[in-house]
Amino acid sequence: MSFLDNLSSRQVSPHEAAVTCAVATLTLSGDFTELERRIISLFRDQFPPLSKLPDPAFMQIIEKAIDLVHNQGVARDVRQFVQQYVAPVIITPEDRIAAYRYAYSLAMANLNIDEGEEVLLEELKTGLGLDTAACAAAEAQALNEFAPLHRALAAVVLGLIVVTADGQVYEEELQALKDSRTLLEPIARLDDTQFGLVYDLALSIYNRFLLDADNRVAFLYNIVVDKLPTRDHRVQGFHYAASIATADHDIARAEIDVLKDLLAALKINDAVGESIFNQYMGRVKTIDGHPIVPGGQA
Repeated sequence: MSFLDNLSSRQVSPHEAAVTCAVATLTLSGDFTELERRIISLFRDQFPPLSKLPDPAFMQIIEKAIDLVHNQGVARDVRQFVQQYVAPVIITPEDRIAAYRYAYSLAMANLNIDEGEEVLLEELKTGLGLDTAACAAAEAQALNEFAPLHRALAAVVLGLIVVTADGQVYEEELQALKDSRTLLEPIARLDDTQFGLVYDLALSIYNRFLLDADNRVAFLYNIVVDKLPTRDHRVQGFHYAASIATADHDIARAEIDVLKDLLAALKINDAVGESIFNQYMGRVKTIDGHPIVPGGQA
């Protein structure tokens, strides 16, 4: 009898199965840290039975799920995990589509579905007997509910791309990433606690997916454009980027290149871009560390 057969013969609750599936989803996308624990809690309402649990009981289930996934390897074979651990205890149609929506919402906390997460989601569709239309509706519901979070994440990742463009991270630019959020509607109303969570999530996205320069450019064109859909948002996004890039009183060539890519991705013409950037150029004293010579080149 396999380990999973033994597990499936135990009394496992739907709550435990859903949370174990959540831990498996986030484990498939990369390292599992304290941040992932916070995300699992943040999204728990996607599986309504979890909303009724007292916090201490919920945290105990998370710890048990982490042990199962990380120490006992319960989700190593994803198909077997879904068929023998999840499907037998999450039975009702409502709970099954909710479990799928929970996993999908967690996967989209990275603003995209990676290969490992896609495998788990497909196995959930098959193992839980979910039809395509129901899954599409659940995905649309999740995307609509978490659209403000996704827009905020894209905005802060944009800021991180600017901060790291020249290979240096300056405290002035990190402070501007936080303070200049008032320029960009998706993050303008976040208080410090809310912004702190979004920043942690955005930094995780950056570290996992955007250390490569080509991936950063692709993020600008594919994710930022999608999450800042209106012209007002896009103009605000360029204001935000320009404010961060000039916060240390220097503009690096690499930062200029990022701003050029951003203008192209957001379809903001040069005249508008120049007008926006000139609002921040007054505080720039050097270009790549070289003093600006009035009337000449740096």
